[in-house]
Amino acid sequence: KKKIQTISDSDWEDFDWRQKTFNVHKTTQTIPLIYDKDFRENNLTHWKHYDITKTFLNKLENKFKKIISDGFIVRAILVKLKANTNILPHTDNLKTLDNNNRFHIPIITNKKVLFTVGDEVKNLKEGEIWEINNGQKSHSVINDSNKDRVHLIVDWIKYDHYIIKDNFFYNP
Repeated sequence: KKKIQTISDSDWEDFDWRQKTFNVHKTTQTIPLIYDKDFRENNLTHWKHYDITKTFLNKLENKFKKIISDGFIVRAILVKLKANTNILPHTDNLKTLDNNNRFHIPIITNKKVLFTVGDEVKNLKEGEIWEINNGQKSHSVINDSNKDRVHLIVDWIKYDHYIIKDNFFYNP
């Protein structure tokens, strides 16, 4: 959390492709860590802020190998949802998401941030790891507070292209 808080406002503004490409994310800002605009699964691009999360992502990768299966992190981004804004209900329709598990890890949040998947509404606490089934159910976020919310979003791909379970929220 302390390392994420050192990221400057100008760095948060540098990468605007995601919010310009996907209208539903217009109220967010993104710091790419491991990310490619073509959503490839090999020859991955590690961005400049990857180094501040490298140790954590390596530990997370080792944990996922133990509890999910052999695989690797195919995408990792930090996403800031600005204070008093929301992400409207939507389903992620990218075909590449069929081959991986998506995890949200709240880094900076509070009680007034609510995440909805299908009919389930939850306040995800800092440091928890939540698997989100974002390709089959509509999901949205409301930040009804005066503080920005930051999540680390990680896509895990099994070497055998694991398909997401039917559950919507899963806390390993």
